[in-house]
Amino acid sequence: MEDGMAITRLETAVQDMRREEKNLFLYQDPNAGQEASKFAVLALQELDASPAALAAVGEPQQLAQLRSGLQEYQNLLNHYIELSPADLGSENRIRTEGHHLSQLTEKLALHERELLQHAIANAKSAQVIGIGIFAALLLLVGWRLDRSVITPVKQLMQDLNPIAEGRFDRLETDSRNTEMISLREAFNRMLDELEARRRRLIQSEKLAAIGVLVSGVAHELNNPLSNISSSCQLLLEELDTADHASLREWAQTIDNETERARRIVDALLDFGRRQEPRLETVNLADLLERTLLLIRGQVRKSGTTVQNHIPPDLTLPADPQRLQQVFINLLRNAAESGENLSLHVSAKACSFSGTPLPKDATVVGELGCHLSKRQPMVEISIEDNGSGIPPDTLPRIFEPFFTTREPGHGMGLGLYIVQEIIQEHGGCIAIASQAGHGTRVVLRLPCGGHHP
Repeated sequence: MEDGMAITRLETAVQDMRREEKNLFLYQDPNAGQEASKFAVLALQELDASPAALAAVGEPQQLAQLRSGLQEYQNLLNHYIELSPADLGSENRIRTEGHHLSQLTEKLALHERELLQHAIANAKSAQVIGIGIFAALLLLVGWRLDRSVITPVKQLMQDLNPIAEGRFDRLETDSRNTEMISLREAFNRMLDELEARRRRLIQSEKLAAIGVLVSGVAHELNNPLSNISSSCQLLLEELDTADHASLREWAQTIDNETERARRIVDALLDFGRRQEPRLETVNLADLLERTLLLIRGQVRKSGTTVQNHIPPDLTLPADPQRLQQVFINLLRNAAESGENLSLHVSAKACSFSGTPLPKDATVVGELGCHLSKRQPMVEISIEDNGSGIPPDTLPRIFEPFFTTREPGHGMGLGLYIVQEIIQEHGGCIAIASQAGHGTRVVLRLPCGGHHP
C-alpha cells in the first residue's frame, strides 16, 4: 500500500510540473515557471522520503536517472526563467527533459500497477486455496462429528426402539466413544432397575392372585378329601366283612383322590414359586388343565363353564409359570364379567396367518408380530358369550392400575401383566369386543425358530 502511495505522489508531482511547464511556454508567465520548479523539488523530496517504497517498484538505475533528470530539469528551468528574452533552444531542452521524466514516472507507475495486479491475483489464489482448505477441514470435522457423535446417537436411538415396544434388552457397549459408552451403561442400569421392578410387580400380582385362588383351591381340595374320608370310613366299617374286590376299590379311590389332591397342591405351589424366566417345551392342553385345577372353584361360583378345544399334542417354547399366569388372569377376568357364561379356549397350530377378528368389533392391541419377525405363530383364542367390554373402557384395559372393580377387589394389573408376559415371549395380544356378543382374546406366540 505504501509503495503505491509513493509512486502516486511522485507521478502526480511530475504531471503537475509538466502542466505548469506548458503554462510557462504558452503564456510566458514567470510564476508558472516557479510553480514548475516547486513541483520538481517535491518530486525530488519524494525520492528522498520513500527510497524503500520506490526501490520496490523500480530499478536503481531508473531511480538514479529520475533523480538526475529532475535536477537537470530544475537547472534548465531556472536558467530559462533568468533569460530575457526567452531562448527557443532552452525551451526545447526543457520540453525534452520533461518528456523523459514523464516517461520514467509512467514506467514506474505501470510497473507498480503490474505488481499490484500480481499481488491481487496471488491473493485471489490464496483465497481460493484457503477456502478449499477450510472446506476440507469442515468436511473432516463433519466426518469426525458424524462418526463420533451422530452415528452413535442414531445407533442408540435404533437400539432404544425395542424398549418402546416393551422389550427391555440390554444395550451393547461396543463403542469407541467414551461418552456413548457411559450413556449406554447408564441406560443399562436403568433397564436393569426397570426389569427388577417389573419382575417384582409380576410377583406381587401373582401373590395377590394366590390369595384369591386359595378359597377356590380349598373347595377343590375338599372334594377329594371328602372322598378319601368316605372310603376310609367304609374300610374301617367293612374291613372284616367286605370282599376283596370292594376293599381294592375303596383303596384305589383313596389313592386316586390323594393323587388328585396332590396335583392341586402342586399346581398351586408351582404357580406361587418364584423362578427366573426359562423357556421349555410346554403342552398347551395340559397347562390349561392344570390352570383349571386352580380356578375351577372360582369359575363354578359364577356358573361359568370352560371348554378346552386345544389339540392335545400342541406344544410351544414358553415359560410355563408365566404362561399359566396369563391363562389364570384371562379366565378369571372372563368368569368375573358375568354369570352362567360359556368360555371356549382353542389354539391353532403354527402358521403365518391367523383367524381374522370380527370386522364390526372394537379391537385393542395388535397382532402383527408375525409380520415383523417372519415367524410362524401359535394362535390361542379365549372367547366368551358375555355382554362384552364397554367401548369407552376397552382402549384402557392394558393400562397399569386401571380397573372398573370396587376398591379392594383388584389392583388393575392383570391385563397389563398379561401383555408384558406375552411380549416377553416375543408374541402379541389383541382383544376384540362387541356389545352384546361377548369378548374374544387372541394371543400369538412364536413356535420357535426363524423362517425366511
